[in-house]
Amino acid sequence: GGGGEVSMGAAADVLRGDTMVLGGALCWSMYIFRTSKIASSYDELKFQFAKNSLMALLYGGWAAWTAVTAISSAAASGVGGWSEALAPLWSGVASPWVWALLAYSAIGPGSVADILQQKGQKETSASESNIILCLESVFTLLCALLFLGEVSSLKEVAGGLLIVAAAALASRE
Repeated sequence: GGGGEVSMGAAADVLRGDTMVLGGALCWSMYIFRTSKIASSYDELKFQFAKNSLMALLYGGWAAWTAVTAISSAAASGVGGWSEALAPLWSGVASPWVWALLAYSAIGPGSVADILQQKGQKETSASESNIILCLESVFTLLCALLFLGEVSSLKEVAGGLLIVAAAALASRE
């Protein structure tokens, strides 16, 4: 085959990936909408504690299921003990640096950002919040440039502007 051909498997992977991204965007939009509706009814810290506790429970259940599955598979095949079975799941488990980064991401971008977002959504509509939150791509572009020295292509900048423009148009009242 010549250049430019795409196999059916690759096309299916792209379609699956696009579908997952669209599903994620739909879930995020529903989260923004629901938070705007209920933000004024609850204290920010209590609301975020409840949300983060539920997420920890769900992620903990997922991690436990994955660990049990890995240990069961290793035991069935007779390959090593439980520590050897779990090692491939997260190679950074013994690194203090990895744990520090994990703690930072949970506290900074996780909890603090959620509390600030909820405080802001008490004062703004869901559509206005959506426009502001769509500026994430702009902030990401600026941080990548300032902290990592990454320069975005014209195509990437145009795509980000289209996202922001689409959110602004969709949220017009």
